Amino acid sequence: MQSPHSSTASDRKALAETESLGATAKKKVLVVGATGFLGAKVLRKLAHDASVAVVAMSRKGVPSNESADVEWVRGDMMDPGSLDRALQGVDVIVSSANSYMKGSLDTDFQGNRHLIEAAARANVGRFVFLSIVSCEAASAVPHLHAKKVAEDLIQASGIPYVFVRAPTFLDQSTDFIAKGAQAGRFLAMGDKTTRWSYVLTDDLASYLAKAATFPGSEINNQTIDVGWRDGPKSQQEIADLVSEIARKSLKVRVVPWLVFRMLVRPVKLFSELGYDLIQMFLFFKKGVYVSNISKQEHFFGPAPTSRDAITRWAKSQQLIS
Repeated sequence: MQSPHSSTASDRKALAETESLGATAKKKVLVVGATGFLGAKVLRKLAHDASVAVVAMSRKGVPSNESADVEWVRGDMMDPGSLDRALQGVDVIVSSANSYMKGSLDTDFQGNRHLIEAAARANVGRFVFLSIVSCEAASAVPHLHAKKVAEDLIQASGIPYVFVRAPTFLDQSTDFIAKGAQAGRFLAMGDKTTRWSYVLTDDLASYLAKAATFPGSEINNQTIDVGWRDGPKSQQEIADLVSEIARKSLKVRVVPWLVFRMLVRPVKLFSELGYDLIQMFLFFKKGVYVSNISKQEHFFGPAPTSRDAITRWAKSQQLIS
């Protein structure tokens, strides 16, 4: 008969082996764009998943506010060699990287190409790519067109993919809607009536994380629009909801479409970013920037309503307690 001591030692050994197997079985997920406003939220979502080994890519190495739950690797989308090193052993890529808000589209075009080619060389099992709603219809908008170009490259590579197509972010790193609401105003682009779709970035980060960890292969090679259950909203409707939820009267001021049409050519001469943004708003005017959320609800669960999303946003911005 085994002594209690030897039985305990045997149990400890078995437990250690089980834990070791569990650790090796973790899915290694690399987040590209991890230092960005959205990418940091994706990291936080994934870090809470015990089945995932989270790796974050940064050009500059480990940030000062690093999480102990995340491994950091150096990688630059404009440096293919660094990507090969960063992608070693990676099972899934989640990419929310972009450069257009920094005044350049290098990452959006050439950087994405480098990342896709490196992912193919590394035989990555799933590529979760943050794309944009209706980008196939927006060839005149450089950063939207870049998303479609990247989608096509990923499909041609043969890597299993999930394209999560996002509409307008309700919130930004610099939250203009919140700042306006605090001052009692709402700046509308174009008009008060054209509807387009929105998403809260906390929700979008959750969708990207779910796409990375979704079990099995059913989600592979899917293009998934995300948005709100009650559909697209006009800017007047957004302003009215913000006003009602925050209990604050907002004065809606409109920058008319004519201003954008007049500025588009002269702005192109001196600002790539300004030209891109103007073309984006003119694209919104077409009324096709609308999410079809049928796949979202299938893979990610019930979509929030506009009221629910705006209420959570208002709390995060301390517009309400």
